[in-house]
Amino acid sequence: MLATGNILAAVRRLRRRDEGVTAVEFALVAPVFLFLIFAILENSLMYVVATMMQGEVALATRVIRTGQLQQEADALAAFRETLCDNLENVLDCDNVIIDVRTFDDFGEIDLADFVDAEGNASGNQFLPGGAGEIVLVRIAYQYTVLTPYLDEFLPTDGNGNLMLFAGTAFKNEPFQNAL
Repeated sequence: MLATGNILAAVRRLRRRDEGVTAVEFALVAPVFLFLIFAILENSLMYVVATMMQGEVALATRVIRTGQLQQEADALAAFRETLCDNLENVLDCDNVIIDVRTFDDFGEIDLADFVDAEGNASGNQFLPGGAGEIVLVRIAYQYTVLTPYLDEFLPTDGNGNLMLFAGTAFKNEPFQNAL
């Protein structure tokens, strides 16, 4: 009888102890919490990169719109340099895919793929057009997702890369000779 009473008393004492509960709860919650924090930070960074890309496309297309780019010997290199002046701090401009096409009317704009499923340039062009032509400028960048398992929730390729796009369409000014 005495042994059974001691065992029951020991069990009651163990049930009242809670020194390790906080550590166990933290071990259960911490991975999910840290994943959410890193996922939020990474998504924020992706939006910053995409927003900067869109802003730089808007700024860089000014040289096309005014006819200045059409006067350059190597127009693609000049456009890439103009585009990447402020993007170098955010992404690797060597991996930016540029597609510039001209159309006669806004209704004729064809958004044909210029990047394949693996994120490589596919059918891209560089035709900045002449005075009064409609121009579609698009760029693409393969953003590498760093947060583990986040690529499971995003439309990434097999390597965990997410394709970011930016672009604009406009009508060239009626320039005669660019300045």
